Amino acid sequence: MRNLLIDEPPLQVLPSLAISLDSADKALILQQIHYWLNRSNNVRDGFRWIYNSAAKWHEQFPWLSEKTIQRYLKDLEKRGLLITGNYNKAKFDRTKWYRIDYDALDNLGSALGLSVPMEWD
Repeated sequence: MRNLLIDEPPLQVLPSLAISLDSADKALILQQIHYWLNRSNNVRDGFRWIYNSAAKWHEQFPWLSEKTIQRYLKDLEKRGLLITGNYNKAKFDRTKWYRIDYDALDNLGSALGLSVPMEWD
């Protein structure tokens, strides 16, 4: 039983995000994108971006199939929470780049009556 307790970096998510997305898995994906965006040096059009294939996302979320991950990413994009782009050098490379629309995320939280924390200098 001990090998199932936290000895590796955990994935964390706020319950309120999971509730607002009706899915803990979608909330984890969005949280993980946020994690990687904060570490990204890929700046295009004034925003930080990350990119990954479905297979690479599957490495981070091994309990989800690649098809499910693709479906969840598409849903987050459809909701306006994820913005996608293509900044690949090769035209045939269709790897999607992702960034979070933090304004849309704040609006989602506000619609649920959640206060948006203010940033302090």
